[in-house]
Amino acid sequence: MRPVHVAGMGLWSPGYADLAAWRAGTPDASVIKPKCRLVDVRLKRGSSRFANMLGEVVEQAARAAELDVRSAATFYGSSLGEIETMVELLRMLYEEEGKLSPNRFKCSVHNAASGLVSIGQGNTAFSTAIAGGARSFEATLLEAWAWLDAGEGDALLLAVADDRAPPPLDALDDHDALAVGVALTTRGAGPRLERLRVVEHAERHAAMSDALRANCASPGLELAAAIFDRREGPVALSPFGGPQWVADLVLS
Repeated sequence: MRPVHVAGMGLWSPGYADLAAWRAGTPDASVIKPKCRLVDVRLKRGSSRFANMLGEVVEQAARAAELDVRSAATFYGSSLGEIETMVELLRMLYEEEGKLSPNRFKCSVHNAASGLVSIGQGNTAFSTAIAGGARSFEATLLEAWAWLDAGEGDALLLAVADDRAPPPLDALDDHDALAVGVALTTRGAGPRLERLRVVEHAERHAAMSDALRANCASPGLELAAAIFDRREGPVALSPFGGPQWVADLVLS
């Protein structure tokens, strides 16, 4: 596939409002909810923190890349998706005689964030939501890259996230919450990804906790760290385990 430029990135995680804060390594205890200014308060009613995490990093990446979020194609990825909403709906079914909140129900689908941002911005461009398990970052990036390679457009916004698993599922999965946004384009200059391929082993360089690395969006931190450090060469786009997708980062 032809090279693509990384025109901008975004990040949100509890304690870190953006990429600069994460890079500085100075967590802020007051950062517990993303602002997600793309969507007004009335429309956000009943939406999950997870959906707002995705909206927040889409906004950050669009701003960094100077892309119009009202018209850009969007690609969303997640392993667990709206798991907090689904657990709450199941609780209501079990404890409240099967009475479900219509507002929560409409926010329970995997593409809820896509709808939230698209409606909030009046964006009628292409949008998709991908469930790729632990490999959701690579699956979403591969689909987005293929979309650009096919000539469907020349720029897009990508966002991948998982919130913390709610009780009782946190006993099985204790990853930290993380969302990463990426603006990709086939035009312009700046950092670019090329020579996409599969290898048996890929080096990791980004410093992060095991709980953060267990989030499906963590390969986005590898990409961000490589750009920050101006480290050319292979960047792992896959989680640990099994064959690894990598792409070469070239800085220009």
